[in-house]
Amino acid sequence: MYDSGSIKDYLRDLSAKLPAPGGGSAAALSASIGASLMCMVANYTVHNPKYKDVEEKAADILVRAGNFRDELELLVDKDIEAYKKLSKLTKESDPAKLEEAYKEALKPPFEICKVASRALELCSGLVKVGNKNLITDTAIAAILLEGAFFSAKFNVYINLKYIKDMDYVGEIHKLLAPLEESMPKLKEDILEACEDVISR
Repeated sequence: MYDSGSIKDYLRDLSAKLPAPGGGSAAALSASIGASLMCMVANYTVHNPKYKDVEEKAADILVRAGNFRDELELLVDKDIEAYKKLSKLTKESDPAKLEEAYKEALKPPFEICKVASRALELCSGLVKVGNKNLITDTAIAAILLEGAFFSAKFNVYINLKYIKDMDYVGEIHKLLAPLEESMPKLKEDILEACEDVISR
């Protein structure tokens, strides 16, 4: 779908009166941009003589951030597909089928939350070893990743609203609640470290 298309086509469709793409895929795209920025910073760090002492750490971050970027790119389309499938079933009279459809629609934004949170944790390592000339790119990556997490979280919760399986609902809340608390602090720590570099 959009994975092999242009950003211009995606943005045109996002702004149109269409059921999808919507906020979920936009969250995935935002997070993938954040991960891509991390890759750029790591690329400017690896093989740079000034950062020889941290080259191994930077190389590891480059690989892991690239994997996150790839996962998030796929989630752009997965979210669109899941929502389109759900929108066709909203008049479904079988409660069990409808419940399953909401659970399926919840999966992509839930995955976006998980990947964005892991990428932000990785970003906290990048701010320590990454090329200081690109410190603002590290800051922007952190902002995008946190924003993507909370954006996707809203799509998780709107689907939970229609799910009657309270054990399932409770498990999702149990997994997301700690991240909702930790991610703003983690982002602020990263931004504070970035500001310290800028002020030197």
